[in-house]
Amino acid sequence: MTSEHPDGPARPPEGGQELKDAFRLVFDGQIPNYGDYNLVVASCHDGIADGSGPGRAFVVGYRWKPAELMIAPTHLSGITGAGVPAEVNMTNLAHALQWEDGSYEVGTSVGRIFRFGLEPEPVLEIGPGAPLRLDQADDVVDFAAFMTAFIAMA
Repeated sequence: MTSEHPDGPARPPEGGQELKDAFRLVFDGQIPNYGDYNLVVASCHDGIADGSGPGRAFVVGYRWKPAELMIAPTHLSGITGAGVPAEVNMTNLAHALQWEDGSYEVGTSVGRIFRFGLEPEPVLEIGPGAPLRLDQADDVVDFAAFMTAFIAMA
């Protein structure tokens, strides 16, 4: 089901707070001290990112103090965990960078590498024929500021 948008063709309906809550639940179920993190949903770059694959994304938790990322691979269908989450902080960070296409890559000292991109309003295939648009525009702006600082610390 899509809704008409005044600026162009039909757009998928918004997932709203319920969709954000579902991603929060999958993150909270895998990450200790989960309440301390802001969350964004990021797309995986196939072949580069640990945990990537069709129908997968990362729920990326981040906090400023201490500067840290928690990356939770997630199956979009059903919004469930899809692998072992990774903690990336100043004690295990091997590299952090932003690619020319705007995507980010972080690697740990034990060899896990994650490359991911963010969109302000990604359209997510949550189920068959059920795409939902996630509004995370404000979160993406804050995350970009965080990553600028995180990369500078690396």
